[in-house]
Amino acid sequence: MKILAIGAHFDDIELGCGGTLLKHQERGDEIYLLVVTHSEYSSTIKGYTRKKDIARAEGEKSASLLGAHLICLNEAPLVLFPTEKLATRIEDVVNEIKPDRVYTHQSNDSHSDHAAVGYASIRACRKCDEVLCYRSNWYIMDNITENDNYYVDISDFINKKITLLNTFESEMEMINSWLDFVKSQNRASGAKVGVDYTETFKLIKMFWR
Repeated sequence: MKILAIGAHFDDIELGCGGTLLKHQERGDEIYLLVVTHSEYSSTIKGYTRKKDIARAEGEKSASLLGAHLICLNEAPLVLFPTEKLATRIEDVVNEIKPDRVYTHQSNDSHSDHAAVGYASIRACRKCDEVLCYRSNWYIMDNITENDNYYVDISDFINKKITLLNTFESEMEMINSWLDFVKSQNRASGAKVGVDYTETFKLIKMFWR
């Protein structure tokens, strides 16, 4: 299978579906990562700056661990809108790769960049057979957990997922507590279906030919 995972920023994909991608890797599937922004930003409130070259280097390291092809559209973060222009840029990549399955953001994510990429990529992937939406954060959002209806058992890959996340050192300096939080969420979702850890998705479509 050809797998395409789409994220707004470097680390979104690994947070939302890193374990699932590791499972695809073990199966021998061909993996592509499409990151829409260069991911550089500054926060005066937090006194923190993420440089684009560092974010890219960390993304390349993670992609290497996944054995994945990395593509970055280098859009500016924090100002994304779900325009037809953005959908067309994503669609150009989709048409070139012709993936069998796509993972992307949920369009009702609380982060506006995530939501924009989710909406635009669902539009861009309208001709793809399989599209699933992951959650790259777990803030309380209206009905979002109710939309998760597809579970992937990542029990054998949870530690490797944490290793993937640790490649993003520039982000982990600021949000190190997320590692425990993400692992706890994957454990909680696993308990719902009787396994140790799962990643959950909103299934947009799955066409069995």
